[in-house]
Parts: sequence; structure tokens; C-alpha cells
Amino acid sequence: MAIIETQDITKVYQLGEIALNALNHVSLTIEKGEFISIMGPSGSGKSTFMNILGCLDRPTGGRYLLEGVDVAHMSRDELAAIRNKKIGFVFQGFNLLPRTSALENVELPLLYDGLNAKERAERAAAALATVGLAGRENHHPNQLSGGQQQRVAIARALVNDAPLILADEPTGNLDTKTSSEIMELFARLNREADITIIIVTHEKEISEFSRRRICFRDGVVVSDESVVRA
Repeated sequence: MAIIETQDITKVYQLGEIALNALNHVSLTIEKGEFISIMGPSGSGKSTFMNILGCLDRPTGGRYLLEGVDVAHMSRDELAAIRNKKIGFVFQGFNLLPRTSALENVELPLLYDGLNAKERAERAAAALATVGLAGRENHHPNQLSGGQQQRVAIARALVNDAPLILADEPTGNLDTKTSSEIMELFARLNREADITIIIVTHEKEISEFSRRRICFRDGVVVSDESVVRA
């Protein structure tokens, strides 16, 4: 079953009298449970495409179906609800609140769900345990390594049981060993929890943890291939 389907998606930015075509009729189908890496040079359209998939930006034309629902023309409130319920985000910079604990950072998406404090804490603790941080619930970001901070961010993406995780350069601030550990974690979550994971990366070595690699250039898909790990 397709979790994502884009049909002739275009995105045009108007810079004064100049029209910049960031995406040019991109049509892709992504099945539930896939693990995909998106690559391409700066200006290729990959980040624009990721923002549209995350309901952070709207296409200029075409259709974007998420779990069969056309979200391209939803209201801001509807898009916010989609982002909270359907999509977990992981960013290069972790985006953790510095003065709150790991547990409280992971709880944040649950504040809009009407859960009481005990339920929020239990779900956040379970998500932290899933990413290997049981016992670190009360640590603040400055008490955690970069890899541990990214694990907190991944736990936050997981806590609402979203079927889709979008990760934008999730290893960009990490060393090689820690990057591999984070990518192995993504691979395990994809394999065991059947979560669809889409990662934007500049690094071919990182893309090799995925099972499908899509490359953009000049706003179009130039290759779409299976990845076979050694």
C-alpha cells in the first residue's frame, strides 16, 4: 500500500521577475514500510521535495497523497494535525529544548493529544527505551553526547506512533562511528516497527543504509534504484 504518492508535483519560487523551478513534475510512489534515501547536490530540489512531503510547504501544482488523502490544499490547521499525527521529524541540529530533560523533550508532541501527565511520561519513557536511552530520562541535552541527543530527537519522532519519519541530514553533526550507530537504529526501526523512513543525505555511505535511493538534479528525479548492502 502506498503511504506517499506524488503526481506531477511542481514548485515554483517567484524571485522578482524570475521564476525558479525548484521541482519539475515529480511523480513518485513510496510504499508503506520502505526505507528511502534522497540525494542530490545543493539546489537539486531534494529539500523542497522533503518539505512538501512533511507538509511544511505546498506544491505549486500537482497532487500529494498521504495515505491516500490529498493534502496539497489542506488548511494550515489540517496540515498541523497531519504533521502531529502522521509524521515524525528528525533534523541535523537535533532541535532539543536545552533547559528541559530528555523525557520532557520527547513529551512535546503529546501535549496536543489531551493525555494526562502520567500517560505522557509513560509513552515518552517507552520511546526513549526504544532508542536505547532507558535511564537517561532526566538528563538535559548538555549532559548527552551528540549521538544521544539525536536518539532523543528520534524518540520524539516516534512517540506519537507516526507511520512516517522524515530525517533531514540526521547524521550531519555526528562523527563516522556515531553516524553508523544512528543509521543502524533507523534500519532497526524500519525493520522491526515497519515505519516508513525517508532520509535526505549528501553522503553516499549514509544512503547505503537505506533500501532505495532516489537522486534529484535540477528539480527532477534522475535515478531511482534499489540499494543492496554488502
